[in-house]
Amino acid sequence: MNFWDDISRKISQGTRAVTQKSGELFEIAKVKMDVASEKEKISDLYEEIGKFIYSDYKKGNVKQKEIIEKCHLIDELNYKVKMLNRKVVQIKGGSLCRKCGEVVEASQRYCHVCGRELEGTTRVIDEGPHYKVEVANGSVCQKCGALAQEGSEFCPACGNRV
Repeated sequence: MNFWDDISRKISQGTRAVTQKSGELFEIAKVKMDVASEKEKISDLYEEIGKFIYSDYKKGNVKQKEIIEKCHLIDELNYKVKMLNRKVVQIKGGSLCRKCGEVVEASQRYCHVCGRELEGTTRVIDEGPHYKVEVANGSVCQKCGALAQEGSEFCPACGNRV
């Protein structure tokens, strides 16, 4: 019986050790989650501080050269993002709001920034029983039927005056 008692004792010790270790791992994971949560709060506060400083920069209240340089970089990056968004919308057939300059999709009737009604965002140029062809802020070449962007004088496909 000594053999079985010895195995039983070792199993009990192993079970206690595993239970203790899993409890420790659980506590460590919980503390690490709390640390991550606090770091996220810190990061959010840094972002808020940065927005306040950037707002002051826009008002002309910032004098530190390093901060002004970073704000100029933000301006450049915002401009690049705006240009890239315009490119995406143009590929989709959208345009710009004539009041605020915001990029609007062809399907929009009103600007999502200033609320202005968008004139002629799309128009039907051909319609049949099972299809409809719409043009978004552009025109159709009378010679070849290609789509030209709004403001274009010449067809991008054949060179004909639009």
